[in-house]
Amino acid sequence: MELVAWGDEHFEHLLRWSSDPQVIEYVGDGEPWSPEYAEERHEKALRLHEEFGYGWFAAVEHGEVVGLGSMMYRGEAGIEIGWWVDPAHWGRGLATRMATRLRDRALARSHRVIAGYHDGNAASGRVMEKIGMTYVESFHAAGRLQHKWALERDMTTELLRYSAFTKDPAGGNPAGVVLDATGLSDEVMLAIAAKLGYSETAFVLPREGREFDVRYFSPKAEVPFCGHATIATSVALAERIGDGPLTFHTPAGEISIETAAGTATLTSVPTSTSEADPELVRQALETLRYKEIGDAPVHVGFGGARHLLIPLRDREQLAELDYDFDALRDLMLAHDLTTVHLWWRDDEGVVHARDPFPVGGVVEDAATGAAAAAFGGYLRDLEGPQRFVISQGEDMGRPSRLEVDATREDRRVSVTGAAVVIP
Repeated sequence: MELVAWGDEHFEHLLRWSSDPQVIEYVGDGEPWSPEYAEERHEKALRLHEEFGYGWFAAVEHGEVVGLGSMMYRGEAGIEIGWWVDPAHWGRGLATRMATRLRDRALARSHRVIAGYHDGNAASGRVMEKIGMTYVESFHAAGRLQHKWALERDMTTELLRYSAFTKDPAGGNPAGVVLDATGLSDEVMLAIAAKLGYSETAFVLPREGREFDVRYFSPKAEVPFCGHATIATSVALAERIGDGPLTFHTPAGEISIETAAGTATLTSVPTSTSEADPELVRQALETLRYKEIGDAPVHVGFGGARHLLIPLRDREQLAELDYDFDALRDLMLAHDLTTVHLWWRDDEGVVHARDPFPVGGVVEDAATGAAAAAFGGYLRDLEGPQRFVISQGEDMGRPSRLEVDATREDRRVSVTGAAVVIP
């Protein structure tokens, strides 16, 4: 079952539910809604989603709408959640599943979630108990005895903010870091990343010693690996447990890291590159609005995630980035691409880069460690082993420095950068 944003296509269900005697017995003051009032509430729900990203949700299972969930901001009291299930689907545990998802969404936005039920609806009380809520108080409202329950977020899931590949908080690429994500569901992690709005947030699950499971979420989806969030997380851990080696177990594979004095060096999984399909290149250049590019071949590179590596003809072309966000996002999703790595190398060998990242819900990255690893493998394959520097984020006003070592014989690439707390 999933919760989807309330839309016009759900209004017919609301009309039916709001006059169903089996529903209204347990909802509100026990009176049916008139069609006019139902339409008023429907329009309000649409506005709330447009303005705040939440309000009402339709619960959908196997393509069928089976219920409604709600989230309402109640100031310092927290976010109030509520739900009702289509009577045709009672007795299947849907209420508990809906309440769990609503609880997780609410706790990702607020320190506290609250809910209530009236004296004749003991089943809702059992649901609240199942999802970990605690009874707070009882009071009379709307002619009924109401019972209030609440749950506060465990503050050990503190969200840290670091900027990676820089020593200046105003530069580099910001990343969120949660150093202990134990017990957080996928939905909560995604909601935290979406609320923060950085290109990625890292969620850490401690193992023994200096080994950790790490997952990465953009505002839109989980990604298998993120370089700048790895650098940020490594520095955050080193500040707490001391400099030295770390091992991250990620969805992309095992990542080895060395930390020292506010910097971290990650060593990627084995990299690989191959020439990009000509039709993919044609469509990519169309969405990027490029009529011509540099002379080097366009490849798809891998260093934990897939990146389309496109050479540009000069620094000016790189600075004039202006692309069709939706079209490039759709093309990248169709080809399982994490970023498009646009690059140009100056006379001193410094690589200047920009990385559009529409699949993550942001226009571009200020520093992209995973793309740097993939690009290092690309240059090694074309030109032989080498070390070089990538300068990224300049055109965004967040200059970043990524040091790339593509000299290892095992096809892994190392990327080094500093990270600093964002005050």
